[in-house]
Amino acid sequence: MKYIASSLLLACCSFSAFSATPIDIKTVPEIMQAFEKPEIYRKRTVTLGRLPQSVEIGQQFPTYVSDGKGGYKLETTNRVTDNVIVARMPFAVAGNIYNEWLIPKDKWQETYGELPTSTKFERFKRIKTIQAIKIDERILKLLNSQDGKTATIAVSWDPKGMQVFKNGYLAEREYGIAPEEMQQNYERIK
Repeated sequence: MKYIASSLLLACCSFSAFSATPIDIKTVPEIMQAFEKPEIYRKRTVTLGRLPQSVEIGQQFPTYVSDGKGGYKLETTNRVTDNVIVARMPFAVAGNIYNEWLIPKDKWQETYGELPTSTKFERFKRIKTIQAIKIDERILKLLNSQDGKTATIAVSWDPKGMQVFKNGYLAEREYGIAPEEMQQNYERIK
């Protein structure tokens, strides 16, 4: 059974045709300085979560995001283990394609409080806030953007990295959030 996934991250970030070497944001002093005075956000929408099914263990798990044109595109891939939770945004990205991604169980508990108890999706409200900085032209240059609109950041779950977008956000936990995702699902609290 094939499961369609999309990232939280989250965030309209595709690497499929992107050739830049991913940049580890933690190695860029100017970006780390920006995180000294970040904006604080809380997710206002629920996240669905479930345990992986036994047939999924060991399988590649694709994450899909909106392509901004009514369709979808591959963001990243990750491998399913018994130590992850399958997370999903409640609304489809396009057609029957959902934004799904994998979260390690310990990170899920820190973020949502309790673990899902079955392989069927359950509703969870995020309890943890995120620190984020807006991706502007200056940040894109620091990330070696080749087109002034996108850049590729290093992420722990995919050696190809994650594409981030101008006017999106960098979160302190090594991922990007697309502008549309931020607007629809997060609220600024500080």
